[in-house]
Amino acid sequence: MRLHMKILKIQHPILDDSRITYGFFTRSGGISKKPYDTLNCSFNNEDASINVKENLELVRKELDLDTIIQLNQVHSTDIITLNNRSVNYNFKEADGLVTNLKGIGLSILGADCAPILFYDNVTNMIGACHAGWRGAVSGIIEKTIIKMEKIGAKRDDITAIIGPVIHKNSYEIKKDVVDIVQDSVLYKANSSILLKKNNNQYFFDLPLLLRESLKYSKIRKIGDVEMDTYANSNLFFSHRRATHKSSQTKIKTGRQISVIGIIG
Repeated sequence: MRLHMKILKIQHPILDDSRITYGFFTRSGGISKKPYDTLNCSFNNEDASINVKENLELVRKELDLDTIIQLNQVHSTDIITLNNRSVNYNFKEADGLVTNLKGIGLSILGADCAPILFYDNVTNMIGACHAGWRGAVSGIIEKTIIKMEKIGAKRDDITAIIGPVIHKNSYEIKKDVVDIVQDSVLYKANSSILLKKNNNQYFFDLPLLLRESLKYSKIRKIGDVEMDTYANSNLFFSHRRATHKSSQTKIKTGRQISVIGIIG
């Protein structure tokens, strides 16, 4: 794991290839004011759009990309393939992207859910997905990989990295979510995904669920930056932490961004 201090960019040693540029960014180094301080990259809150645009430009320059594509993430399993430079893919409703086009950053926003970045170093193809518990148990990882395969990637050649995400000690869930998770093939493969706290509450290990999902999809090269969005308030936005600290019904928090692109 390497930290770059201009705007804080996290990388994992398993993914180090001069043909791509990527980073899991923190909340630091931007221009947004509280409670979106400072590198908020989401337009879907009450931060000033001019600030968000400047923050995205800082990220784009840091990664030396032509452009960064953002989705309107809706906890789906829909994946978009970017195959035409003349098409505007920005803000389409989906939770994953794949491409072999150069100079285009695939981005995922998060504030507890996981960004996962994918790279096939043989065919030089990339992917990214937004994986909370809903997407994970519904198969978003497998569907991202299938989309990569459709443009020529092979599972044996794909490296996947799990970015900053809420960790087990910070993530309590109730029986309604527990029942859904326990019905999944991933829980059946590893019951350590859930730890019972009392009759109605469990601790949920989302990073472990994601690793099990990657293994289920026959991905062998798996990295995890092992950083907890909830516990590291100086580094990351966390929707759950903001919820616990506020009595308001409308929770105000930013979103950090994760981006991968093929160098043009």
